[in-house]
Amino acid sequence: MQVQDMATLQVELAQAQQEKAKQKEKIAVYEEQRQQLHWELRKLQVSQEQSKQEAHSFQERLQELSSRAQHWQQLQEDSERALAMREEELVVCKVELAFLKEELSKATEQVQDRNRQHHSP
Repeated sequence: MQVQDMATLQVELAQAQQEKAKQKEKIAVYEEQRQQLHWELRKLQVSQEQSKQEAHSFQERLQELSSRAQHWQQLQEDSERALAMREEELVVCKVELAFLKEELSKATEQVQDRNRQHHSP
């Protein structure tokens, strides 16, 4: 019985060693997959960080351009107001000029009338 037990034990030992070898192979495959997944995760994290940095840069650039646009819009509004004031001043000056021309014309006519009266016999 001991010889049979010994043979059975040897078969069981061989099976256990085969099972152990299979488990080692599985563990090696899982470890390789784990490392691959870890590497891919790291790549994704780096990519995500770069995307965050790019988004932040774009946000800063957008803010800068928005600020510039606001500045130029303010300058345009100021220029439009100044132009409107100058146009108003120009209208006032034209009215004043027309009035002065009229006054000059009247004064010239009066002078000519006086000169005619003094020179008439």
